[in-house]
Amino acid sequence: MGIYVPLATRYRPQRFADVVGQDLAVKIITRGMQKNRLGAALLFSGTRGIGKTTLARLLAKAFRCEHCDPEPCCQCDHCREFSAGGQMDVVEIDAASNTSVDDVREIIESCRYKPATGKFKIFIIDEVHMLSKSAFNALLKTLEEPPEHVKFLLATTETHKIPETILSRVLRFDLKPLDNTVVAQYLSSICNRENISADAEVLTLLAKAANGSLRDGLSILDQAINMSDSNRLSAKDIKSLLEISDDGDILELLTALAALDLKSVVEKYRKIVRSNVSPDKIAHRLLDYIYAVTCLKAHLEPLETTVPAEVLPQLASLTDKISLSSLTRIWQMLLKGIDELRICDYQETVLEMLLLRLVYAAGLPDIQDIVENLTNAKSEPSTGKASASTATATATAAATGSVLDEALKLFPQAKLAATPLAADTE
Repeated sequence: MGIYVPLATRYRPQRFADVVGQDLAVKIITRGMQKNRLGAALLFSGTRGIGKTTLARLLAKAFRCEHCDPEPCCQCDHCREFSAGGQMDVVEIDAASNTSVDDVREIIESCRYKPATGKFKIFIIDEVHMLSKSAFNALLKTLEEPPEHVKFLLATTETHKIPETILSRVLRFDLKPLDNTVVAQYLSSICNRENISADAEVLTLLAKAANGSLRDGLSILDQAINMSDSNRLSAKDIKSLLEISDDGDILELLTALAALDLKSVVEKYRKIVRSNVSPDKIAHRLLDYIYAVTCLKAHLEPLETTVPAEVLPQLASLTDKISLSSLTRIWQMLLKGIDELRICDYQETVLEMLLLRLVYAAGLPDIQDIVENLTNAKSEPSTGKASASTATATATAAATGSVLDEALKLFPQAKLAATPLAADTE
């Protein structure tokens, strides 16, 4: 049995045209190669799995290629040696395990000697932010005035840890996380090449789980293929792999939340948890649904959503049961609750308590309604028998007096509406 090569390694781009989702960076690099306007030091930054090291290696390959146009030809001796990992003039260093000033001094000493073959000697330093302060200082002069035959290609996930003196001496490329649509399209092409059948829902779930990282998406796809009994991936298997709940369960949970049915919310949540779905995944899925309902309520086109189209009519029916202000409160509380999940050991209990708070928050009166009721109560003429609206407003004022005080602290703009009331009282 041969050694299996993971998808992320097998389909690593060999030409700039193969790079996915980083069109601007590729355009600048290729145009710079054509005009011979790329400096001696370049920095690629961004989150994991979006192409930093890939672009650095491709650029090194292009610099070494005998027939670069600016794409590496992949046919010359230098290109073949590079692909086989046998070029002595291309040195790739992991700064996480080579952090000291002595390691950098070896690089500087090596810079004095010209390449054995080709035009350039190239140093690829991955996770460069891990270098020590003294190592950065030692590298500074070489980056500022490098020998003509040396190129430095740096990659990092944490640009803020790199000294400004270094950043000012490199050509910097800030790579962005990939859109879910781009990831889904790429995974679809990989499935076709691997003779794997995957429908749009499966690809959407995989892209969402990848969170903008192409490498993560390919790693999850590898797991999904191994999990499947055939060459067809099902949404049920993907949800089981990713420990996310069925959309029908989340829809029922949100419906109970909009109805302020505390008992149903807790019962539905516990049922979902018993199906081995992690609380973190439930909370993130709720965020997707809250965003979709908010867009429907505000008559907006969502920027991006993984909510299936078939549940949108049911979500639209919820817009009459919950206010826009309640939706925004729930969204904010969910975001804070997800942070709580990360630091607490009892995640199931933490999310259940969060859902209780969400039900309570969804039923709170809106600040604008409170102010309008109080205004109406003060403006109606005095009669021997209080009108129904006056009685309602008075009851609302009595019941929500403390809420109003707190609300005015949170919403300073409401003070303008509340000020006349204070004057009338006097």
